Amino acid sequence: MIDQAALARTTLPGLLLERARRTPDRVAYRAKKLGIYRETTWRRLAERVTAVALALRARGLRPGDTLAIMGHACPDWTIADLAAQAAGGITYGIYPTVAPSELAFLLRHGGARFMVAEDQEQLDRALAVWPECPDLQAVFVVDTRALFMYREARAVPFARLEDEGRARLTPDALDRLVAAVRPEDPATIVYTSGTTGHPKGALLLHGRHVAAAANMVAHYPALAEGEHRVVAFLPLSHVMGRNATITLPLLVDVIPHYPEDVEAFAEALFEVAPTFLFTVPRYLQKFASALLVGLEHTSAVKRTAYRAAMRVSRAHLSAHWRGRASPVTRAAAALAHAVVFRWLLDKVGFPRLSFVLSSGAPLPPEVAALWQLWGVNVLEAYGQTEAGGAILTGQRGARPRPGDVGAAAPGVEVRLEADGEVVARSPYFFAGYFKDAAATGVAVRDGWLATGDVGEWTAAGALKLVDRKKDLLITAGGKNVSPSTVESRVRASPYVSEATVFGEGRKYLVALIEADYEAVAEWARAHGIPYTGYTSLVTRPDVVRLIGDEVERANLGLGRVEQVKVFRLLPRELDPEQDGEPVTPTRKVKRRLLAERFGDLIEGMYSDAEARRIAAALSELESPPRARRTS
Repeated sequence: MIDQAALARTTLPGLLLERARRTPDRVAYRAKKLGIYRETTWRRLAERVTAVALALRARGLRPGDTLAIMGHACPDWTIADLAAQAAGGITYGIYPTVAPSELAFLLRHGGARFMVAEDQEQLDRALAVWPECPDLQAVFVVDTRALFMYREARAVPFARLEDEGRARLTPDALDRLVAAVRPEDPATIVYTSGTTGHPKGALLLHGRHVAAAANMVAHYPALAEGEHRVVAFLPLSHVMGRNATITLPLLVDVIPHYPEDVEAFAEALFEVAPTFLFTVPRYLQKFASALLVGLEHTSAVKRTAYRAAMRVSRAHLSAHWRGRASPVTRAAAALAHAVVFRWLLDKVGFPRLSFVLSSGAPLPPEVAALWQLWGVNVLEAYGQTEAGGAILTGQRGARPRPGDVGAAAPGVEVRLEADGEVVARSPYFFAGYFKDAAATGVAVRDGWLATGDVGEWTAAGALKLVDRKKDLLITAGGKNVSPSTVESRVRASPYVSEATVFGEGRKYLVALIEADYEAVAEWARAHGIPYTGYTSLVTRPDVVRLIGDEVERANLGLGRVEQVKVFRLLPRELDPEQDGEPVTPTRKVKRRLLAERFGDLIEGMYSDAEARRIAAALSELESPPRARRTS
């Protein structure tokens, strides 16, 4: 039984010490190296963390100092994080593909005294902005295979740092470090995506964060039942990745598996066959897209079997959602899964999943329903960075009907304001925005966290999200439209990577669409359509028609005022690594900036329509008049 109040009196390094004593020889994590997953025990993890903490102390890290970590999920990320916290420091992650200007801002705003970089690429980025970051003293590089190229004395191998601390190890070193860290001390800063300006840093305290993350276990007790495997592929600079890879393993027997290369995470899913998957909607959509495209090119026998299995699964799932599933439909669905869908799920490493927890962005109901038809228990949870690691609400049970985000999770109160805004309260939320009291005052009102989301309650008492409070648009006809609802339906297509809807003060909605290059390229190759790259591909008439069909399919489930009347494909892929791009490192679109960058395309979708109407009227005038009938 999870006791959040008791956990609020602990610290992250304190939990590490407890695990190392209680289960010293149990596996803390597995990391793939040279093609083999190698195990690290809790005793060994605690030793490495202690060594790095002692070395950081010796190099001048003091309580309250900050250490930035930039890179993909890897064991050294976790070790550096826990080590700096054990030394009394505050950590924060930086997304590895962040643009140079944002990297400079984060290093300055966070006041990083030290930085851990994954490899040469991250070091290069730091070197480029170092003159703008006077507080930064040294960068510790994990992968030093290219470090020989540098004569920069402030670039230090992470392994050397660990060796420095190892020379200082004593049997009680971690005990002494832990004794100096208090539950109310800051542990980490998690920066928001920054879709409307510079990122804001949510400050998380040790005890609050541990108790907040524990509400996931309280809401999903299966996490505490036995040993489970997860794949560490979500960014550790964000709350969900941190929970799944660092915090939850300190609480329950969840074993992270680190891929050898983050680009090979799909391969890691196949190899590890996780029992739980913590993910964001984008990955569920991409995996489903890959499977659907693959089905198009498989044998006729397999396609026939798949269609038959889908008919059976649809009948059962529909009955299940209505509470009318029978032994007959269950048996038929089980047979369909065993014969067809298990083969499909094997391809992406999903055959042993107990459930998938999707959060971080709205999950298109069509995507969730598709996975449920395939037999995967997809649950959607709702949370925010400011919740400190807690989920606010979450679906539960076996394959619930998509469309809501479930009931309130333990330790959290959720209510709707008069204007529909979702607000929440918990003693375990964040401690405010780092160096930004004004923004904190806007986010927290009378003890309630203002989420900025508009919601409504279902008849069953679940929360249904309508849209972002500031994103609701009003058409020229005075109709309120939720762009995210429309965008979610369009993004459900396997051929669409991103869709952004516009129409404030206009007669109808239009959309800018970024094609999913891999999926559309595969479709083009199968249909003999030549192309040389993304821009070449999206200008092909057949591809435009393909996306047009997908938009029309999305429109079928929307009201007339919500339908996308015209769309344009973006002429290039959005690149979060470039300064000024209208997309964040986590690929959240900056709507206002996108409108500025591609304003001509947006205006053209309206002016073109006007021109067509005028042309049609002129053609009618120029056509010969019909002969009048006489009686």
